[in-house]
Amino acid sequence: MKYFSAVIFSLLVLGSARPAWSQDEPPDPGFAKPGAYIGIGGTLAFTLDGHSFDGRTAYKYVGGEELVILPRLNKKDMLRGVVGFRAPQFALEFSYDRSRQQGTFGDETVVAAFNAVNVDARIFFATRGRIQPHVVFGLAFPWLTIEDGSFLPPDSIGDATFRGQGLNTELGVTAFVHPRAGVSVGYAYRPLWFNRVRGVSNTPGQLRPRFRESSGSIVMMGFFTF
Repeated sequence: MKYFSAVIFSLLVLGSARPAWSQDEPPDPGFAKPGAYIGIGGTLAFTLDGHSFDGRTAYKYVGGEELVILPRLNKKDMLRGVVGFRAPQFALEFSYDRSRQQGTFGDETVVAAFNAVNVDARIFFATRGRIQPHVVFGLAFPWLTIEDGSFLPPDSIGDATFRGQGLNTELGVTAFVHPRAGVSVGYAYRPLWFNRVRGVSNTPGQLRPRFRESSGSIVMMGFFTF
């Protein structure tokens, strides 16, 4: 009887201890290694939709005396550099976009440079597997420089630089070849609003109303986690 009571008591102790042990187990980190990472990628066939930059309009902005042209940009692949930090289901990214491309204003060809600094949150799903769907939400801080796109009568010509803000959204999938390395592919949609410009006189001006633009493109990135 004493032996039977000791066995019952031992089973009760083990049964009560097991939940406590399970609480001490670390959460499943998923397939991807958490940590800082770098990446390189780009946007395929990037352009602006031409809501404001239509290739036909010249604009005299508030605060300046010069005219600036609004060319329509041709499509061009855009390069992106990325640094970020990955948690099991979430990543915070900082990136820089740059493209140098041609455009048209009337019958003339112009050259433009698009740049943007981005701060994005990337959220992953199905994180235990190698294939992880993701969504991206973030902010963009773009500037667009039109070479010789500003004119001050009678004969001054110089670059015009437009600045503003935007939103980044993306729906895609991330595939891991290794917990530290993989590739990301998605479709990104980016609405932009340009509200400032600086022309040949180097006088800052306000755009009223703001110039609205948007872009939608396939984006790709390869990355490595340290």
